[in-house]
Amino acid sequence: MPVAQQHWSELVRGLANPLPAGRIRAARELAKLGPAAAGAVPALTAAVEDGDQAVREAAVQAFAAFGPTAVAPLIHFLSHPDKYVRRNATWGLGKLGPHARSAMASLCSALHDPDPRTASGAAQALGNMGAAAAVPALMEALRGTNVVLCRLAAKALSQIGPPAVPTLLAHLRHHDPFVRGEAAVAVGWIGAAAAAAVPALLEMVRAGTPGPRRTPEPHAYPGSGIGTPIASPQEMEPGGAEETSRLAAVTALGRIGAAAAEAIPALLAVVEESVEQLRTAAEVALRQIRGE
Repeated sequence: MPVAQQHWSELVRGLANPLPAGRIRAARELAKLGPAAAGAVPALTAAVEDGDQAVREAAVQAFAAFGPTAVAPLIHFLSHPDKYVRRNATWGLGKLGPHARSAMASLCSALHDPDPRTASGAAQALGNMGAAAAVPALMEALRGTNVVLCRLAAKALSQIGPPAVPTLLAHLRHHDPFVRGEAAVAVGWIGAAAAAAVPALLEMVRAGTPGPRRTPEPHAYPGSGIGTPIASPQEMEPGGAEETSRLAAVTALGRIGAAAAEAIPALLAVVEESVEQLRTAAEVALRQIRGE
């Protein structure tokens, strides 16, 4: 028996250790071996059903180290009854990035997971994959009311890059200022490749009238799933959502850089406004556009 196989075979036996600490150690050591221990996948799959939660987590965390071999088991774990297993499955798929694109449909479904961290992890994984086909599902998440998930969906869309721009452009004119703001955040992260967004961003900057704002349910938790009303402190203030979306648009124009030169007059006007955050953001944006 080759030395590497002998080593992981011994560790597989460690997964049957009567002490949870021993089983956790075996799972972690198997992960350190990486693809050389891919033969341990069946034993680790069984360990994901261990009666000890920490053992289950250690087992599912090990899978990402095995490369593409791990994709199918990790997809299966996305429907596990233990939310901690599901969370770690999204983390593992995200770590595998483009190698895990066969998991895209399952991750799109996981954006609706009742566990907020699983849903957020799914958004991050989709972004790491750069999966253009996930744009509709991520836009749905961005239009949701889980603020954390919305921001991670925006980040994922920016990682997908140019293929996401047309859909983001449409959402820069969404009726909800929160959605407009998150779309602007994503466009700003994309940068110069999203230069087509400049006219819509300018509309946002020039719009000073307060729009509809969100009213959170009492004691709403910022990590709750799609559909639970959540508002950040800025959104809860009168006119806050509109001002926040304008701030995102100003920042995005700066990140687009020289291609946003037509925005200079509008940004100069913002520099004269009374809201300090907007003034400061406009000054930074002007320097970025001018290349100063």
